[in-house]
Amino acid sequence: MAKKKKGKKNKKKPSKGIKVFLGLLGVLLLILFLRWGFDQINGAINASKSIDVTVDLELGTHGDGPGQFLEPWGVATDSNDNFYVADFGGHRILKFNPEGEQTLSFGKSGKEEGEFNQPSGLFVDLKGDIYVCDTFNHRIQKFDLEGNFLKVWNHNFFGPRSITGDNRNRIYVVDTGNHKIQVFDPEGNFLSEFGCFGTGDGKFREPVGSTVDSDGFLYVADSDNTRIQKFDPVGKFVSSFKVSTWRGKNEESPYLAFGQGFLYASNASAHTVLKYDLSGKLVAILKKKDKEGFSTATGVAADHQNRLYVVERGPGKVARFSIPSAPAPSK
Repeated sequence: MAKKKKGKKNKKKPSKGIKVFLGLLGVLLLILFLRWGFDQINGAINASKSIDVTVDLELGTHGDGPGQFLEPWGVATDSNDNFYVADFGGHRILKFNPEGEQTLSFGKSGKEEGEFNQPSGLFVDLKGDIYVCDTFNHRIQKFDLEGNFLKVWNHNFFGPRSITGDNRNRIYVVDTGNHKIQVFDPEGNFLSEFGCFGTGDGKFREPVGSTVDSDGFLYVADSDNTRIQKFDPVGKFVSSFKVSTWRGKNEESPYLAFGQGFLYASNASAHTVLKYDLSGKLVAILKKKDKEGFSTATGVAADHQNRLYVVERGPGKVARFSIPSAPAPSK
């Protein structure tokens, strides 16, 4: 009787589902590794650009008295280097001379003319008139240099958070909740608008800060797209660049300032101020010396003495320092 040949046992092959899973897992691990490597490189580059700055003026304690803030937000300077702070939580505007002495305070909580509901961004024109984003009254209010009410306007705003102007009598309002920019003359007459919700060029997701350079180009902090966009004076998109250290709208309320040919952006999550040239190249990362940094950095403004003002929203302070030169490139 012939013996039956023993057949070879077939090895069980991985199922198609397992192969797909392993492939996806490999891709995920590769992405995580590449991201880790990018973060390491980016961190090293940023560390080489970090500069400690020495604060020459620091003011503010928690409260609603003179020189106190309940929650400071925006800051602006005028042609005489006075500076103005929007006290978001205190529903008022405070004015200080260059020595840090309070010279004016106006506003209170309310909906009437001259009253505010959490003011944020503000701008002072060459005449000394003060424009305020009355954020949750959804309007802009204008005052003279003594804080006297002049005008109010609302053009279907939804939470405006920043306002700036150029030397051609154009006032730009960042209409944050509507994800667009609205343009007016100094009397509040509507001129144009641009932008909508999205991720493409000229679109926004939670825009906040804004500033205008000496040539009239507008820069907008597009916070949830973690980038800064640049527009020409009539609102045409020019360019954009990423801000790798911004963490989106839940952690940032980034404001912008222009001074001495450079662009400055607050970085609340990193407690720093970022310095860029106008092409979008990161020049320096500014951090408060001997401390953890500018706590919850929000509003920023430059004066004519090459000094920068930074609102530290967390502790309710405003700090000022002379802007240092960028570090020399490594050889």
